[in-house]
Amino acid sequence: MLSAALTRRRALAAGAAVGAATLSTRVPVAGARAAARPRGTTLDVAPAAFGPGRRTGVLAAPRRFDLLGVRGAAPAGLELRVRERGGAWSRWVALGHGAHHGPDARGALASDPVWTGGADELQLRARRPPRSALRVHFVTVGAAARVRGARAAASSRRAQASQGGPPPVIGRAAWGGGSVKPRAAPSYGSVVAAFVHHTVTANDYGPEDSAGIVLGIAKYHRDTNGWNDIGYNFLVDQYGQVFEGRAGGIDQPVIGAQAQGYNAQSTGVAILGTHGAVPASPAALEAVARLLAWKLPLHGAPVEGQVVVESAGGSQNRYAAGTPVTLERISGHRDGDSTSCPGNALYAQLPEIRRRAAALAPSAIASVVRLSMGPLPGAPAYGETLRPAGVLRRGDGSPVAGQAVLVQKRGSKGWVTVARATTDRDGAWRAGVTWRKSGRVRARAAVQGSPVAVTPTVAVGLTPVAELRSATGRVRAGSSLTLDARLLGATDAVLLVERETGGRFRRVAKLPVPARRSRWRRRVPLRRPGLYRLVLRAEAGGVAVRSAPVVVRAVRAGASLEAAPEPGGGVAAPGAGTTAGSGGTAAGA
Repeated sequence: MLSAALTRRRALAAGAAVGAATLSTRVPVAGARAAARPRGTTLDVAPAAFGPGRRTGVLAAPRRFDLLGVRGAAPAGLELRVRERGGAWSRWVALGHGAHHGPDARGALASDPVWTGGADELQLRARRPPRSALRVHFVTVGAAARVRGARAAASSRRAQASQGGPPPVIGRAAWGGGSVKPRAAPSYGSVVAAFVHHTVTANDYGPEDSAGIVLGIAKYHRDTNGWNDIGYNFLVDQYGQVFEGRAGGIDQPVIGAQAQGYNAQSTGVAILGTHGAVPASPAALEAVARLLAWKLPLHGAPVEGQVVVESAGGSQNRYAAGTPVTLERISGHRDGDSTSCPGNALYAQLPEIRRRAAALAPSAIASVVRLSMGPLPGAPAYGETLRPAGVLRRGDGSPVAGQAVLVQKRGSKGWVTVARATTDRDGAWRAGVTWRKSGRVRARAAVQGSPVAVTPTVAVGLTPVAELRSATGRVRAGSSLTLDARLLGATDAVLLVERETGGRFRRVAKLPVPARRSRWRRRVPLRRPGLYRLVLRAEAGGVAVRSAPVVVRAVRAGASLEAAPEPGGGVAAPGAGTTAGSGGTAAGA
């Protein structure tokens, strides 16, 4: 915290839904109530507010706050201090520049957030007077977080005492992540290296405060920076507590916003605090080592040695896009981006983290199980049986027999189990799913004594079925043709009516049809004599198909309605058919 006085007065949480998820088990925590949502406020500071000493007067925040950052032309040239109204000032703290964090495409436009732990007033001090207005962004975590944080800390301590190998991870529900939901579904890449960060927040906090700090950072990253979610994949406090960061699964290669230009190839672990001059605690180092000894091998990466990755560029990246960059498997943020993160003291401790991780990795690997799922068709036809299959093995390569495997599909309210299978003596499994709607698919297995194994998600589209029929192949010009259609799985459909002219079929009408109805009948007027071709076009999530064409001749008055040979040797007769394509996706379960 910025001051011990503020630390002791923080009120961070009351009656929240709490549950600590670990790498191998979920630790239940008593008490489940809706968590209070963190609140954000802002304060604009004009250049004229900076007086003698290039500092502002006392600025009153719109409401009591726990975390703040500054958005403006040069937030990195600022310092701030805070206090409770009428109380003693904290020390001055320099604002870090947040641009080196963020998605690969861009960094943050605001400073790194600073945890204050309960304050009402602030002052800003500038290296040089700003030329344009600054906007201070405040986050009030709220009184509900302290009880939630205390429960999470207690559960984490119990789990650490009873479990070897990977450290327990405090899940998003335990620190209040449900009140700061991601803007969109997570994206997945690969994990070949890990970046270690520090959050540039205060070092004076208790174990019960850490959940509130993580919640405040999440709110700031999502709403002030405009990111999808909190940037880091994991956060670790000085007491060795590990928190799940960005949503998407701690055992998945979730793309974060933690190291610009390298997010799709790495995982990011941030230690709460500022470690430019102050080393990270032994408990924090041990937790990071245990975490990475599990996380990197889980994705097939060793914890020691180097790896060459390709930079994706970015304004704060040390290397241009496309440059091969050699990184340690466990690197500091500064190794890839133009930043001092993770601070000189913590950066000097990275060799110790690597040494500890290497010593732990064999036992961590032994507790890991790996679940695979083979390739799936891009867009099976509606009603086709999808047959996902794979193998479940332990870290040493031995099969896991007799284990239940769940095949799950992402629905509007989360993952839904759509099929079940059991592994054979070789660890192989196979399931069958009748496919009626496109979506994302994964397999999941919970092996006792090991972290839950989940395969990468696979997007599977849907090819709709389109059939068109006519009871006759000849009608009177000026009358209507009756068509029967069958549509399955379509989200959009049209009827294309073409007439032969000059040896080519040219479109004369494009008629909408009710895609949501599986069967329908329609009368289509054919006003002029001639040879007509009618096709039903259907679409589902970008996959378009056409029915077999119905070819009909409209004859003049007095002509026979009996079928007759057509030019080229064909016969105009009732037509029907179904065609199928592939590709495309849509959400659903």
